[in-house]
Parts: sequence; structure tokens; C-alpha cells
Amino acid sequence: MKNCLKRTVCFALALIMTCGIWLLPIGLLSSYAFSKDTANSVAANAKISKIKAKSYATMYFDSGEVYFASENCHERYSVGNLIKLMTLYLTFEAIETGKTTLKSGVKVSKNAQNISVGKERVFLDSGKNEIITVEEAIIASIAGSANDAAYALAEHISGSTEEKFVEMMNSKAYELGLRDTHFADSTGIKIMSEGQYTSAYDLCMLSYRIIKDFPAVLNYTRITSGTFVHKSTGQPDTTMQNSNALVYSDMLEGADGLLVGYSNADLYAQAGSALIDGERTIAVVIGEKTPEDRAGELKFLLQLTAKTFEWKELDKEGTYVRMISVKEGKSLKVKTITGQGISYIANTNEDYTVEKKIVIEGTIKAPVSKGDIAGKVVYQKVFKEADGSKRYEEIGSVDLIIDQDMDRANWFVRLLRKILEFFGLMQY
Repeated sequence: MKNCLKRTVCFALALIMTCGIWLLPIGLLSSYAFSKDTANSVAANAKISKIKAKSYATMYFDSGEVYFASENCHERYSVGNLIKLMTLYLTFEAIETGKTTLKSGVKVSKNAQNISVGKERVFLDSGKNEIITVEEAIIASIAGSANDAAYALAEHISGSTEEKFVEMMNSKAYELGLRDTHFADSTGIKIMSEGQYTSAYDLCMLSYRIIKDFPAVLNYTRITSGTFVHKSTGQPDTTMQNSNALVYSDMLEGADGLLVGYSNADLYAQAGSALIDGERTIAVVIGEKTPEDRAGELKFLLQLTAKTFEWKELDKEGTYVRMISVKEGKSLKVKTITGQGISYIANTNEDYTVEKKIVIEGTIKAPVSKGDIAGKVVYQKVFKEADGSKRYEEIGSVDLIIDQDMDRANWFVRLLRKILEFFGLMQY
């Protein structure tokens, strides 16, 4: 009886311990749940002067220039999965140049399988000779943050090894002007001590270039979850879900990219993009303490940038400018118009007026024809300084076009004008 009781107790303890072991990772995984309300509260209360991120940068897409940025936006950090932005850039470049296609087969190597063990992956199986398409690898790299898929892409695009692909990554970084970036792998697994780093500024510029050069990438960065089907092996499907809360939780209408990242050294990071009221903005945050801080501050920065800038039309093509003098013409002056339309990106936080400056190229002498270029119309921002002086900042210029035909005056009229001009009774 005692032995029976002892066996029962031992069995019960073993069962409890076994359940505990199996439930432990589940508990750990479920112990943290993203709070959309908290993230929205972070966004609502954020101030540009008190951003929590270690580093950040934003861009109004049409300008192609970084605007809001932390003083240390060029500082180098480990950003994990965000390294895949360059892997995606080179993949889409290879598609555009015809080096590969979305439907091309990508063979999964043993290295691609091994590198992802214990990390984000879609469980590609080299042992079963798994082959996936370039498009499937792109989706897995984005929606599943899959390291095995990204590594397989690297080998496919380079035509040989990941090492060769990393050389391509660094060459492209130099070409794009990313001076605070160095790549050591295609996945983002390696960290600063292994020679891999980037900055908020560089990530902002890389985000801009991948969208500008290959806008089709946004068809995929909108995908934040799904099922990876192992067609060539028949193994069970793999569920994919990334942490781009701005997209999957509908936190920000118009959000459509790009990637999220995490590193033990520099915590949560993200490169985001959104189309807000028809205008695209980009923002990058690095070093956020929680996923809510990352999503909330990224939302704030994207919205702030969209609110700060707007397109303004200065003049349409063919807008009347003024009458200008014509030497020896039948009339003393001729009508001019703008040769092109002109608009610019206005910063709504700046206080200035816009002035036109007419620059005539030499003396305009008859005969002239409608459509002739007489000079330039230069548009300038005029800022009033504290001491009462003015500061000018050029916006751009358009051609100054003559808008009517003008024949030369006859000899008598020309002679009469010269006499009047000599006595100071007439001037052009």
C-alpha cells in the first residue's frame, strides 16, 4: 500500500514537473502582450523635445531629406532585423535588372537552415531539398522576419555565398551614401562587436531609397502575418507574424511598412512609412524600451512630419509676370510669362514671405518672338531677422518667356528715341 502511494505521489510530481517545463515557455511567450491603448497614449503624449528613443530620424518623402532627427542620428547601433532592408533592396534590384524573378526558385542550403536555429524562421528544410520562390522568400523575410528565408535570398542573389552577398551589401551602402553603416550578414543576427551596425539617419535614407527605387516593396511590407506553405516538402505550414503594430493593429491609417528590429544591446527599433493625407513620410526609431514606445513614438514622428510639410504652388505655367523693356521694338515693352509651373515643399513651422526676382539675360533687342527666353524668374523665401535685416533663401526658378511677337521699329522712330534718350527724356 505504501509503495502504491509512493508511486502515485512520484507520478503526480513528475506530471507536474513535466507540465511546468512545457508550460514555462508558453508562459514566457504569453507574459507580454502588446497594448494598442498604451502605444496610442505614448503617441498622444509625445513631444519632439522629449523622444524616448536613443536615436531617431524622419523624412518628408518628396523632399528626400532628413528633417526631424536626434543630435546623435549618425551614431551607430545594432538593429537586428532592420538589416534585412538592404537584403530586400538588393533583391528588388536584381528583379528589376532581370537577374532573377519573383517566381524564380531559391534552393535552401544547409547554412540557411542552420543559421536560423533558435531564431526567427519559417523552418525551411535543406535536408528535404526544399525550394521556394523569390516572392515567398521576400514575404517570409518581412512578415515572418525569417532569417532562413533572408539567408537563402542572399545566396540566390549573389549566385554563390552569403559572404559574397555581404560584399554587395556594403558596396551598395557606399553607393547610396550610407556612411554610418557596415554589414556583416544578410539577416541582422550579427551585432556591433561582429562589425555590423547602422544609424537612424542611414536607415531613414535606405528606407527612402528602397521605396523610391522599388515602390513595389510596399505591396509586401503591408503584409504582417500569414501562413508559409512548404509546397516542395509537404511539411506542416508555418504561421508568420511580425511586430509592425502600426500596420497589423491599424494604429495608423496609411501605415504600410517597413521592418521592425530588436537587439539585446539597443532594444526595439523600427523603420516605418505611411501615406498620410496623400503625403508619404518615413521615420526611424532606435533604442525604444518597449514595443509600445516603439509603435507610439514612430506614429507620432510620422504624423508630425506629415503635418509639418505641405506642397504649395507658387505659379502655374503661363502665369503673367510683367512687361519688360525691348530695345528698338515697335513698342517699348513686351509681355512676359512663366515658362513652367513651380511648386515647393513648405515647412509650416517657418515664418516667411515669398518674393519673385526677375533676372534679365542681357539686353532684349527687337525683333523678338513669342516663346523666346528673356531670363529667369527666381523665387525666394524672405525671413525677417531679429535685427530688422532680411535673409533670403532661394526656392527655385523658372524661365521668363516673351509672350508676344515684336518687330523692330522703323529707322525714324529709332532715331527719335536715341535723341530723346540722349537728352534724358526717355529711358528703357
